[in-house]
Amino acid sequence: MYLLWLLFSLIVLTKAEFCYNDVEAACSSRPTPVDGPLLANCNAKYGSFEALQADLQAYANAHIETSFEFLLMSAHFGNYEANREGFKHLYRKLSDKSWEDAIDVIKFITKRGGKMNFNQLPRFKKNAKDGRVLELNELNSLAKALDTEKQLAEEALRIHTQAQHHTKQDASVAHYIEEQFFEKQADCVRTLAGHTNDLKDLLGDRDASVSVYLFDDYVKKTL
Repeated sequence: MYLLWLLFSLIVLTKAEFCYNDVEAACSSRPTPVDGPLLANCNAKYGSFEALQADLQAYANAHIETSFEFLLMSAHFGNYEANREGFKHLYRKLSDKSWEDAIDVIKFITKRGGKMNFNQLPRFKKNAKDGRVLELNELNSLAKALDTEKQLAEEALRIHTQAQHHTKQDASVAHYIEEQFFEKQADCVRTLAGHTNDLKDLLGDRDASVSVYLFDDYVKKTL
């Protein structure tokens, strides 16, 4: 019985997906013919990263898309008609942050042995009016920015939960999402929520145009 178990273990180890086995098969005097890449298992993949890779690709693309949207909003408020320097710099800062986050996610994907797929669509749904970023006034733009950042934060929570699921457990992915996104997303959402409510209160005054001007100047000084 013991010999039978030992023989079974040797067969399992021989057929296991190890880089050593691939190298030995490729470099032996009689190479074993294989389908696909010659050294298929000589990569940086481990754990359940394969099952989570598409989610991370979609998350990187969501940040890229968000970065361009904020860049458009920044250009809109920085033109000679709107002339809102505070809003211009706020959205440029958010655009740069999203771009840097996208690059960071892509670096993590490649570090874990994966590849970036720029055709992987973001998981969360966009509002039907999201394409009209150049038609937004100051308050509406803050509301849109807040919704966008909350969607990114919710998606980070979803990926973190997926990484802790019993069938897709990967503590490395969960740790990365937690360390890289949770704290700064909470700060960003809180800041935008505060700006939105403060401006809404100011617009209740008699001269709303002066209130918007003063609020824009305040935002510029806080950045």
